[in-house]
Amino acid sequence: MSRPERLYIIDAMALAFRSFYAIMRPLTTKAGLPTSAVYGTAMFIAKLINEQKPDYLVAATDSREPTFRHLLYDKYKANRKVMPEDLAKQLPFFFQLLDSFNIKTLRMPGLEADDLIGSLAKKHSREGLEVFIVSGDKDFMQLVDERVKLYRPKKGEDAEVVDRVGVIEKFGVPPEQVIDALAIIGDASDNVPGVKGIGDKGAAKLITEFGSLEGIYENLAKIANQKQNTALTESREMAFLSRQLVTIKTDCEVQDDLEAYRCEPRAAVANPLLLQLYRDLEFKLLADKVQKALGAPPVQPSAPLFPTDVDEDGAAEGPIVQTRTVLPPSIADRTPGYVLANTKEKLAQVDLALAKAGIFAFDTETTGLDVINSRPIGVSLAVTGGEAFYVPLHARHLMDGLTPEAVLAVLRPHFARTTAVKVGHNLKFDLQMLTNVGLEVSGPFLDTMIMDWLLDASARTHGLDACCFKHFAYVKIKTSTLIGEKGEISMLDANLYDLNRYACEDADLTYRLYEKFSPMITEAGLDRVLNEVEMPLVPILAKMEQAGVYVDTNVLMRFSDRLKVMADELEARIYVEAGETFNINSPKQLGDLLFTRMKLHETLGVKNLKKTKTGFSTDESVLAKLAGHPLPRSILEYRTVAKLKNTYVDSLPQLVNPTTRRIHSSFHQTGSATGRLSSSDPNLQNIPIRTELGQEIRKAFSSERPDWEIVSADYSQVELRLLAHLAHEDALTEAFAQGEDIHRSTASRIFGVAPADVDPEMRSRAKAINFGIIYGMGPRRLAAETGVSMAEAVSFIAKYFASYPGIQAFIDRSIADARTTGGSRTILGRFRPIDGLGAANGRDAASAENVAVNSPIQGSAADLIKLAMIKIDHAFRERGLKARMLLQVHDELVFETPTTEREAAEAVVSDCMRSAMALSVPLEVAVGHGNNWLEAH
Repeated sequence: MSRPERLYIIDAMALAFRSFYAIMRPLTTKAGLPTSAVYGTAMFIAKLINEQKPDYLVAATDSREPTFRHLLYDKYKANRKVMPEDLAKQLPFFFQLLDSFNIKTLRMPGLEADDLIGSLAKKHSREGLEVFIVSGDKDFMQLVDERVKLYRPKKGEDAEVVDRVGVIEKFGVPPEQVIDALAIIGDASDNVPGVKGIGDKGAAKLITEFGSLEGIYENLAKIANQKQNTALTESREMAFLSRQLVTIKTDCEVQDDLEAYRCEPRAAVANPLLLQLYRDLEFKLLADKVQKALGAPPVQPSAPLFPTDVDEDGAAEGPIVQTRTVLPPSIADRTPGYVLANTKEKLAQVDLALAKAGIFAFDTETTGLDVINSRPIGVSLAVTGGEAFYVPLHARHLMDGLTPEAVLAVLRPHFARTTAVKVGHNLKFDLQMLTNVGLEVSGPFLDTMIMDWLLDASARTHGLDACCFKHFAYVKIKTSTLIGEKGEISMLDANLYDLNRYACEDADLTYRLYEKFSPMITEAGLDRVLNEVEMPLVPILAKMEQAGVYVDTNVLMRFSDRLKVMADELEARIYVEAGETFNINSPKQLGDLLFTRMKLHETLGVKNLKKTKTGFSTDESVLAKLAGHPLPRSILEYRTVAKLKNTYVDSLPQLVNPTTRRIHSSFHQTGSATGRLSSSDPNLQNIPIRTELGQEIRKAFSSERPDWEIVSADYSQVELRLLAHLAHEDALTEAFAQGEDIHRSTASRIFGVAPADVDPEMRSRAKAINFGIIYGMGPRRLAAETGVSMAEAVSFIAKYFASYPGIQAFIDRSIADARTTGGSRTILGRFRPIDGLGAANGRDAASAENVAVNSPIQGSAADLIKLAMIKIDHAFRERGLKARMLLQVHDELVFETPTTEREAAEAVVSDCMRSAMALSVPLEVAVGHGNNWLEAH
């Protein structure tokens, strides 16, 4: 299983100060400019990127304006020392360094970096990312949870990753109680008063004993330590004020674009901008290292790099860096001819160029990224490398009596022409934007982002900037050069001639990528999967996203109320079963109760429980082993209810578009190495389906109109069927052909009994093997999942392979092929690179072998459902049906259709899904309908 994507958030000024003081012997240039902070930061960030390989990387810094904390307490940060002059001189270059690493720096008026970081961390961790806050500031420990950790730089050592256990070790309390502890401890550096005379240990002891700041003051009489009692009594007001001051905001409206933080490690640590900066600052060793990595003469900037002034608090007066680079020699020999086509004469040139073109690249500049409400303000076009047109679509940018309608009238027939190939980079978005102004684009299509992904599915990013650098060693113009680092102005308000160059560059470079990728795709054997699967799917996904799915928020609100009642009842039951009250969400308090006082593991005779540094774990796997007692069972129920309420039921209504009253999730073709679609904002593929309570969420997904219904179609055991086909396993193929219960059939073979004599336990164990064998299940895992002994598990697996010898041969063949070719292929030829097959570490090598075995199956399943989507879309249009495809979730497709057409739509869906791919086994599809997704499924 692949790890979740990781976002690293850098506390910029904390890193600047740390780097400044970390180097004992100050560094300077020949001209006397101090550079220690920049050098130390360069070393740290390069190490972070190379070792951690973040998927996303962003920095945050303070603004110059007073914050709400200054309004609460006028002495807040009043005793801060003046920044050392040598550090202040370096700040412009420090922020220039971040920019050279392609790290976006965020700041917002009236907010501290801590609040930006807290809001980013909580927002993106809820979206499924694993977040690491890069800072040594202990205040951030209040944000740590299952998906948020602290990445603390340490002098002369590797950085320390602080998780929940680490917080408890350092603070003596879990993350959710850190704020109350800090309220007592205070912070001298920020002039947060706290309670004088009570330090870290004293605060932790008090919080542990009484649970919270309120609990302490409610029980002052029980505090025997007279000094503490007096200090608390005298500082009551300051304690609660301090809590407000140390509480990091996590609900700031941060208008951020996650993709803007995307990190391509190789390009980040070795690029022309970084090389130039290292040379300017006389970092010879670092410059030589980047030069070696680039492997070519350096790309010189077309203009000097002049960072704007930065004040002593690290707040910039304007955009930190305004940089441009020229094309490297491989491209610069064709001087770009970029034309602003905002007059009738220039538009006529565009018309003529497109009329002659059999293929053209295009890109849109827009008012935003919202697929419903954003609009294109212009479109750039390229019919050959080195030349491009930018055609404005907004009246403000047009001259000579041109109107947006007149421009669209010229462009419309060219975009509708089916004899011209249209090329884009992230083409789906551009199709949606043009649809929003009534310009429909007909295929055939090519998407260079998807082409890059097919050529290297293991790469972390396939954005245009990353592709240009990777394939051309070219650094594109940054969006921030037009609209500012913080988006101070809109794209519409940007300088028109800068916008022209920026937009034309996108179309030009997209065309050049097409020229480079096309022969590579053919050479790699990827033409079929590109042209038959991925490209026809692009406009289908574009329509799905814009259609969205109706969500009845009233259903979710009622369900939320119900979950709240359940949580309250479970909380009361837990206290009764425990015989006392405690913080259910505190692992420390729960662990102390279960294992120290109640000793449930000893009572139940449970051994080999998972441990942490502070004792037995209280995670789900441990509580499940203790479920023979009602208390752990109740806690598991409580956690399930709380997660459903917080993660899904209360969050989904916030994602409903107020205009359409629908949720418009984004579907990503390049989101996985296997070819599976992924979704985000929200990730609808994570909607719970395994429990009855989780399934209730699907009730809210319905049709807005009473005369329409929801239809759901789901492949049955598709991966096992693909395994039978790929392995050429006759017994498994025959069982599917005869319509047998495949798990019963497998159990019959393993246990040597007639199918009629297979009991539920036998079938359950066979099912575990059938599905687990695809993912490298060994005897240990089989024993854990089925409750059998290790010896029995070894025997079951041996009998399984004896019953299905073709599967063992398929596994051996897949691993051998992967060693030879460096990856795996699907039935249609999709290729996935696989690293680690020759790893010295046995666990890494075994993991790579598992990937080699399951990737052809998972990848073929991805191809299969994509082919089905294409066939269904074509059949709907051919038959004139109004039915719409709404969602793709794993092996399931969800539609809405008029009730009068429901039977016809179901027939189309069933037929297309069953015939999507010719296999040696039949494909089975379960189709259902109802007023909502739950009823249909």
